Amino acid sequence: MRLGVVTATLDWMRAEPCVNTWQRTATGPLHLYTVGQGGFPFDQWTPLVIDPRAGTAQVFGHRQVLGVVPAFAIGVRKALEDGCEIIACLHDDLDITSKGWDQDVIHLFKTCPRAGLCGFGGGKGLADDDIYQTPYNPMQLARKQFISNMRDAEAHGQRSEVAQPVACLDGFSQIGMRSFWMAQPRGHGGFIVPVPNLFEQMASWGIVHHWYDGALGAFAKRLGYQVWYLPVACHHYGGRTAVGDARYVEWAKQQTPDGDAGFWQQAHRIGYDQFRDTLPIRT
Repeated sequence: MRLGVVTATLDWMRAEPCVNTWQRTATGPLHLYTVGQGGFPFDQWTPLVIDPRAGTAQVFGHRQVLGVVPAFAIGVRKALEDGCEIIACLHDDLDITSKGWDQDVIHLFKTCPRAGLCGFGGGKGLADDDIYQTPYNPMQLARKQFISNMRDAEAHGQRSEVAQPVACLDGFSQIGMRSFWMAQPRGHGGFIVPVPNLFEQMASWGIVHHWYDGALGAFAKRLGYQVWYLPVACHHYGGRTAVGDARYVEWAKQQTPDGDAGFWQQAHRIGYDQFRDTLPIRT
């Protein structure tokens, strides 16, 4: 199965050591799609040096900051156009240390026909039980019982070394089947949304950053797919893809009066309004 890996970055030099870990630990070919943004001299970028037998690499540079969701929409579109059957959307500050993580992903999708989305950290629940029964509060959309096999797993929830279904995944790793990204309901030929992929759907709603991980979990439920957690050993540095970068912070202030906090509020309200048919989710 052709595995595409999409990432978005504001600083390739900072991201490259992490991206290299994806290739070092993979045992099959990876096809890498990097969406650069934020004024880096893209004409000086060169794709990672990859043995052609092991995969390919492409860089798509944008001088303006795009935001995480619009940037991933570009990469996923390119991966779909190239015929990727599985597309892994990974943050550029993720180190992977489990050898053969790519084969774990492929094995899951081959052996679990209901699986449409998987990743390396997720929550067993999404949204409060009384959501839509009490006045709106964005915290009603929080995930529950987070599990991972990250280096500092206990700081974020509980450690688990067992693959299992979850309600949603953390945004740092969203790995989906082609049919899922294209919003094709499981077992049917129709499509839920008239856009090229789910990231483009979220961008069209106005989600720039935040809660897109919850939205993808809700999309999976709506489309009839299971979401799975895979206990891949990894470390997510956190923040480098967006909120920890000064260029992103300054750009966000130009987009909304509250900057990135405004994106957070906006994304949660959109999710609340769009997924009345699916929330809450429990596994």
